[in-house]
Amino acid sequence: MWLPAPVYESLPYVYIVGGALFNLGTGYIGVAAPGASLYIACGLISIVYGVVVFVRRQAHRAEPEQIEIAEFA
Repeated sequence: MWLPAPVYESLPYVYIVGGALFNLGTGYIGVAAPGASLYIACGLISIVYGVVVFVRRQAHRAEPEQIEIAEFA
């Protein structure tokens, strides 16, 4: 599945903001509410995933391009 470039580039930010909203939602419904631990877990997983995707993209883009030169013998 191919995504348009603006959508693809904004996904890590969407994951991080979504995770933050999950955690803020936990504060809204109360930590003692049923399902609050699920909100916290989803929020933390989403934030961590967004950061990992962002860091891995930056590291991949920083690598110098490897150009293989074929030897013709």
